[in-house]
Amino acid sequence: MFNLLPDILKEELKAEYKRRRLIVALILFLFLELSFLVFIFPTWLISRSKEREISSDIELVNGTLTSKDASPITSVITGMNMKLNFIDSTMQYPGVLPFIDVILSNKILSIRINEIFYTLDDQSAATITLAGVSSTREALVSFVKKLEDSGSFQAVNLPVSNFRKDKNIDFSISMTTLK
Repeated sequence: MFNLLPDILKEELKAEYKRRRLIVALILFLFLELSFLVFIFPTWLISRSKEREISSDIELVNGTLTSKDASPITSVITGMNMKLNFIDSTMQYPGVLPFIDVILSNKILSIRINEIFYTLDDQSAATITLAGVSSTREALVSFVKKLEDSGSFQAVNLPVSNFRKDKNIDFSISMTTLK
């Protein structure tokens, strides 16, 4: 087949074809942008009205809450805080936190503590009872030995009934402390 168009015209036709494709792509992009704006406009209107509604609700709440309504509540809370501070200063709480720190610092990974009970026997002695699960018997014995060696407890009692099973042992350890 004979090629009747000269090379210069062929190049101009190719350039014209590229320009038309670019124009069609830009028109399509512009159409998409306009359609997005058209479809998002109702949502914007709804959110704008909700924002105004919430702002008016906030102003209404702020307007109804006055300082004279809150002053009786504030005085009651201040009075309760003063009474609690007085009770706190007159009561003598035994220092249980150091004992819990000793227990947690000596705990090993295979011991899981589920409960800690603290009972004040009299003004000078208290009993701490631990309940939990040990993965092995050896881990439980090691934990009790560490608690005894810590020197923080007067007595550490591990009942023999805790040694029924070899694995997944439910245990209860009773420790006596001096204040």
